[in-house]
Amino acid sequence: MTASNFNLHEPPKFLSMLGSQGFEYDAEADHASMTFVISKDLTHTNGTIVQGGFITAMLDAAMAHLIILKLNAQVNPLSLNINVNFVAPGAPGEFVASAKITKMGKSIAFTSAELFQGDMLVATATATNKLLKMPPTS
Repeated sequence: MTASNFNLHEPPKFLSMLGSQGFEYDAEADHASMTFVISKDLTHTNGTIVQGGFITAMLDAAMAHLIILKLNAQVNPLSLNINVNFVAPGAPGEFVASAKITKMGKSIAFTSAELFQGDMLVATATATNKLLKMPPTS
């Protein structure tokens, strides 16, 4: 199979809007993490609390990237369900989202993630993803 349509060195624009600083993938541990620097532009409450949708997006991005990296960018993980538990408010600044695969079949993957700001747990998530095979590029 030839290379897929994913270019992990040129991520989608929404990741830069989220302040993505890139990702790390440990194939042996089957684990991925992404670092984000969130600006006041993505907050409410007078710029003090990061809006929950952006918290969710960071968790979702980490889980999706793990699947993409594990399967050599041959699938597009479409979110069927994301369940987020907000544990503490996040302030503008640096966040790290860590993801792992709970179970993966041929067409569905189950993942989980944690989002930290420093040593404070901000949110956790689980997701179910449909694995859509990417067509080969020419």
